[in-house]
Amino acid sequence: MFKITPNPPTDDLASPAFQLAAERAFAHYELPPAGNRSIPSLPRSVEETLVHIYEILQCASANAYECADNLQGSNRKLALGAVHLIDLAQQHMDSLLDKEVAKTTVTD
Repeated sequence: MFKITPNPPTDDLASPAFQLAAERAFAHYELPPAGNRSIPSLPRSVEETLVHIYEILQCASANAYECADNLQGSNRKLALGAVHLIDLAQQHMDSLLDKEVAKTTVTD
């Protein structure tokens, strides 16, 4: 049987050839080199954390909507169910943000 795709490489991930290829890929996509990658700084306040989580939920909702547009039948219903759950989580985040804003305006 003829196989169109080649076998995966069997090189060791620690080999110099692999490291060179990885560095070229990072350079191509303008990513920092493997040794210089850092974890993004975490938000400092509760409000910043809630806003960050809310933005993540917005991205998840957009992805689920896009996925649902390309599906039909029960798979579409599953994707729209995920959208609904994300929207519920966003509503809870809105109420938490409103409480946090009210708390900060009262104390200021």
